[in-house]
Amino acid sequence: MSDVVVCCRSVVVRKRNKLLLNEVDFDLRAGAHTAIIGPNGAGKTTLLRVILGTQEIQGGTVEVGGVGINDYSRKELAKKMAYVPQLLAAEVAYSVEEFIGMGRYAHGGSAADPEVAEAMALMQVDAFAKRRVSSLSGGERQRVCIAAGLAQRAGILLLDEPLAHLDPAQRLDVQSAIAGLPEWVTVVVVTHDLVWAQQRFQRVLALDSGAVFADEKSSDFFSEGGVEGLFGGAVVEHLNGGGNEA
Repeated sequence: MSDVVVCCRSVVVRKRNKLLLNEVDFDLRAGAHTAIIGPNGAGKTTLLRVILGTQEIQGGTVEVGGVGINDYSRKELAKKMAYVPQLLAAEVAYSVEEFIGMGRYAHGGSAADPEVAEAMALMQVDAFAKRRVSSLSGGERQRVCIAAGLAQRAGILLLDEPLAHLDPAQRLDVQSAIAGLPEWVTVVVVTHDLVWAQQRFQRVLALDSGAVFADEKSSDFFSEGGVEGLFGGAVVEHLNGGGNEA
């Protein structure tokens, strides 16, 4: 039995005659932690939206669990995958518990479901379950969003730059939360943090100008000149000097 949970083949995305993704092939394997990296405008978030089923494609195919993504209803797809956006900046009037409970919508559940309490405990947000989400720090909000994805009981968790706009302590907090996710969760993260991608992810999908530059083990990509080929020698020097953003 194949362990491929998402299969993209020859995916093409165009917008206003601009090619955003060009013949992208990508297999997402169950239980793996995969980092999607690349320069700005490489197509990282576009690919994430393709996997999520919210981005229309102009060519190729996308399958989730061996089924074409367009054959799922949105509610059915929500049982397969959950999405964690960049930092919630808008005013959120719901309590932490209520917000995480929304993750049970696809299952017809509510904040009273045991999966909500379990997700809150796992992400260590149960201590402020009754507080409004808008009252939390950036790192706490990200953990709440991840908890909502876990409560959704989707096997695939997609995160779009979860460290954006966080201070160093908050970044470490969120990195630790993601590293501690249950083994049944397949994780895909769009990130600019190359040190994190190297140290904490099994695989790297590197994009450049909408095309796949590399799709391989993280250890291979970072030991065989992948960073220099994708970003240039200056970024390699920056990383060797202790930097992490690219």
